[in-house]
Amino acid sequence: MVAAAEPSIAALHASDRAAERLIRERVAEAVSRSLGDGRLLAPGTQEEERVRAIIDEEVAAHERRAVTTNTPLLLDADAVRRRLFDSVFGLGILQPLLADPRVEEIIVNGPLRVFTIRDGRKAQVHGVYFENDDELRQLVKRIVSSAGRRLDEASPMVDVRLQDGSRLNAVITPASTRWTSVTIRKFVLRAHSLDQLVELGALSSAAAEFLDAAVQAGVNILVSGPTGSGKTTLLNALGASIVELDERVVTVEEVPELMLDRRLPDCVALQVRNKNVEGIGEITIRDLVRNALRMRPTRIIVGEVRGAEALDMLLAMNTGHEGSLTTIHGNSPRDALDRLATLAMMAGERLASEELVRMVSRTIELVVQLRVTARTGQRRVASIFEVTGVDSGIITGHEIFGLDHGRLMWKGRPPRCMDKMAAHGIEYALPVGVSAEGLA
Repeated sequence: MVAAAEPSIAALHASDRAAERLIRERVAEAVSRSLGDGRLLAPGTQEEERVRAIIDEEVAAHERRAVTTNTPLLLDADAVRRRLFDSVFGLGILQPLLADPRVEEIIVNGPLRVFTIRDGRKAQVHGVYFENDDELRQLVKRIVSSAGRRLDEASPMVDVRLQDGSRLNAVITPASTRWTSVTIRKFVLRAHSLDQLVELGALSSAAAEFLDAAVQAGVNILVSGPTGSGKTTLLNALGASIVELDERVVTVEEVPELMLDRRLPDCVALQVRNKNVEGIGEITIRDLVRNALRMRPTRIIVGEVRGAEALDMLLAMNTGHEGSLTTIHGNSPRDALDRLATLAMMAGERLASEELVRMVSRTIELVVQLRVTARTGQRRVASIFEVTGVDSGIITGHEIFGLDHGRLMWKGRPPRCMDKMAAHGIEYALPVGVSAEGLA
C-alpha cells in the first residue's frame, strides 16, 4: 500500500507554472548565449553566479510585462527562481526531493506520477509533476549528457552517477512502452559502525560483538538481502571493525558509497567507469578486482557481486586475502550462496558446477542476512549463518544468530570461527548461557 505523501513539497501555483515555463525558455536561450553548453558540464562559482543573474533579469522582465499587460504577477517569485536555477544545474522540480535527507529513492513513472521512498516507506508526491513527457525526457538527457553518456532511441537505457553520489537510471521508448521512467537511488548512510546499528535497532549487541570479532579475525563474510535492506550500510559498518595498522584494504564498487577510505589508515577506493559516448573506456568490476590483487591488499571489499566478478572474489578470498567482504542479492543465506556459485559460473572459466559449489563452501564462512519490513520500512539483521561444508552437492550450514519473537538471538551453537579468533588473539566470549564445550 502506498502511503499518503508528506506535505514537505509545496504545490506549484497554476499561474506560476505557466509563467515559469515561458521564463525557462528565455533563461535557456540567455544561458546558452552567455555561457555555451560546454561550460555547464562542470560549472564553477562564476558560472553559477552568472546564471543566477540571468534568472533574476528574466524574472524581473516577466514582472514588468505582467504589470503593463495586466496579467497576474508571480505568487512565489523566490520559488520560481529556485526551480529555474535547478533546471539549469540540478534536477529541476525533483531537486528538493534529492536535497531532502530523509528521501532515499525518487521514482518517476512518466510526467504525472512521482513517488519517493522516505524512511523506508513509499509515498506519492502530489503537486510535483512535469507538463509532458518531453519535458521529463529533456531534463534526463541534460543530466545524462553532463555525465558523458547518451540517451536516445539507439541507447534507450542509461545508468549514471550524479555529483552527490546518487545513482540515476532512466528508460525511454522504445525500451519503455509509453513514458519516460526515472529511478534515482540515493545512498543514505545512517550508521558508520556496528555499535550505531545496535542503537538503530538493526542488530543486537551480542550479534554486533560477534561480528566485530569475526571481522578482526579475518573471517570471510557475505552480506545478503533484498534491494533497500541496508547491505551497503552493514558492509561499511563491518569494514569499520578493521582496526589494525598493518591492514591494507582495497574497496571495489560500481557506485562509490563506502566511506572506508576516509576512516581506515590504509585503504584505496576503486570505482567502475562506464563506456563513453564513443563506446570505449569501460572499466568493469571484474577489471577492478583483478587489479586490486596487484595492489598488495590484505583484504578486498567488493560493494556487490552481480556477475563474473564473483569468481575473482572467491579466488581472492582463497589466496591470502582472508577477511574479505562483499554483498549479494538474496532472500536467504542458502539462496545467497547458491546465487554466488551461479554468478561464478558466468566467468567462463570452464569450472564444473560441483567444483564451484565446493569453492563457495570452503571460502564463505559467514552469511549475514538482512531484511526490510515493508509496512514500517525497518531494516534489520535477520540471521547470521555459518557455512559448514557440502552434502550431496548442497551447501550446508546452520544459524549462529536468528530471529526469535522478533529479536535477534544466539542459537546456542558455538561457531567454528572461534578457533580463528583465538589464533588471531581476538578476545571474544560466548553470550551468557552458552558454554564453549563441543567446540570443533
